[in-house]
Amino acid sequence: MAILAQKDIFDLYDLMVEQLRDLYDGELQQITFLESQSNVAVSFELIEFLSFHLKETKRQARRILEIFEILNEDAEGESCDGIKGLIKESKKLADRCINKEVRDAAVITAIQHINHYEMAGYGTAIAYAKTLHRHDIAELLLDTLREEKRADMGLSDLAENQINPDAKWSAIIKKIQTPSTPEA
Repeated sequence: MAILAQKDIFDLYDLMVEQLRDLYDGELQQITFLESQSNVAVSFELIEFLSFHLKETKRQARRILEIFEILNEDAEGESCDGIKGLIKESKKLADRCINKEVRDAAVITAIQHINHYEMAGYGTAIAYAKTLHRHDIAELLLDTLREEKRADMGLSDLAENQINPDAKWSAIIKKIQTPSTPEA
């Protein structure tokens, strides 16, 4: 992806476009991240969720491109450092998880951090669009915000009802099965 030179932000419209570029790049980064996490996750339900969320994220990226076409603006801009940082931290955390069930919990943590960042960005972009009387843009963005909120609730449900309990009990069982070394 080509990086364009930074452009001064003059008004609320410019700020909205910059926010949209940030969201678009964040969606593209998340697509790559979700693809990689499908190889890390072990829970069938989490793998299924990742597959569904990947399709949804691709649809959300296309929706932002549609917005750029409506606005007659270029979607390319600077890299979204916020998502990039969240992904970097998430990978470090998952790499430290030696128990695969605990790693699944870390994957959910990572995706929820990214989704919360995106929800804040979409909410902001919606507010800008409404202020600028671009309700057509606001409606498209609202569709994505609703999807992000549903994904977050689904992840919370999956974590609370399956992944976290599995992580808790698998770690306890492994501790019991691992003979402790007598202290000298």
